Amino acid sequence: MNEPTLWRHAAFRRLYVSTMCFVLATQVYQLAMPLIFYELTHSATVMSGLRAVELLPNLLLAMFIGVWVDRIDRGRWARRALAGMVALMGVQALLLPRGTEAMPLFFACAFALMTLSYLYGICRTGLVKEMLPSPLLLPAIGQLSVIEQVAGVIGPAAAGALVAHHVALGLWVPMGALLLAAVLLRGLALPQQHFTPGSFWQDWLEGWRVLRANRPLWQLAGLVVLMNGCSGVVDVLFLFRARDQLHLGPAALGGLYAMAGLGGVAGGFLCSAWRQRLGLGRLLAAALALQTACTLVLAWGASVPVLVAGLAANSLAGVVGNVCIWGYRQESTASIHIGRVSGLTGSLFKLAMPFTLLLAGHLAGHQPLGLMLSACAAAYVVTTLGVRWSAVYRVI
Repeated sequence: MNEPTLWRHAAFRRLYVSTMCFVLATQVYQLAMPLIFYELTHSATVMSGLRAVELLPNLLLAMFIGVWVDRIDRGRWARRALAGMVALMGVQALLLPRGTEAMPLFFACAFALMTLSYLYGICRTGLVKEMLPSPLLLPAIGQLSVIEQVAGVIGPAAAGALVAHHVALGLWVPMGALLLAAVLLRGLALPQQHFTPGSFWQDWLEGWRVLRANRPLWQLAGLVVLMNGCSGVVDVLFLFRARDQLHLGPAALGGLYAMAGLGGVAGGFLCSAWRQRLGLGRLLAAALALQTACTLVLAWGASVPVLVAGLAANSLAGVVGNVCIWGYRQESTASIHIGRVSGLTGSLFKLAMPFTLLLAGHLAGHQPLGLMLSACAAAYVVTTLGVRWSAVYRVI
């Protein structure tokens, strides 16, 4: 089966368009909120704190959400999660006039909103597994990653322009896109699930057993802890460096990210072909080696062309790495376990990120940003070597 065969699935086509609306909304939101917080506080600590709070639901709740997702109508609860996100963004928009006084409420809304985002994400993972045969899973993830990168081109430029024009538009526009994403999931035809749940904790423990039995995925989960801890820090520190040291305005920064997002689009299109040539494990190791070099460019580059090239190559490597990780998880996990394994690995994958983000935000005012980003590059070297000597390296 190939990618043209993928587009014959009507349910996948609808999910694809719905995902396009979702990722466009989240791309706008995820750049708009740090920019809004910067305008309110001019603090790297607060910006890093926001990112850490947004990651806590994944760390604390995703493993339990995954058990629940294996028991429910995934399409219905994906719609409900999207509706809840719309409501929470509306609350944040209404809080904007209160400025820094409403900061605790902003953080509470961010926590709840990301909880719903992870619920939607795990539901969508289950929907893809339900509607497609195994040979189409990696191409499907590649195509979904492409639209995430296309949104990564459009979203940052839109977020920068919206925040520059009127701060609240960085929230109202994503709300409209999320509503459309929910409407598109109505009436999604899916095969019946054949899963008889036991007790919640028995199912949770079974998810752990399935994950531990999958040796390549289990080893990969440990490596992704370090990998994601680095990527989150790089994103925040470079955003702060570009805004505070290189003095790029919101609109210029949005344009920079938009142009760089083209690298991720290329990565999504090319990943399946590269996987066939190199094998999944070798491709993942190569992507991590490229991210190492790109992080050094982001640490010390000063001209806009150099930064665009570094961001584009980093985006390409990040997409290829994510498709390899998520694709292997989908391919190697049965549909009845996909919610639990996705939830458990989702929690494990983000295990270090809240702590590394808080530490980076604290150190950003006392240590050179270039040296901190270089330390992240060194950590990428460790993950590259870890993939080389793990069981996943031999996965074809």
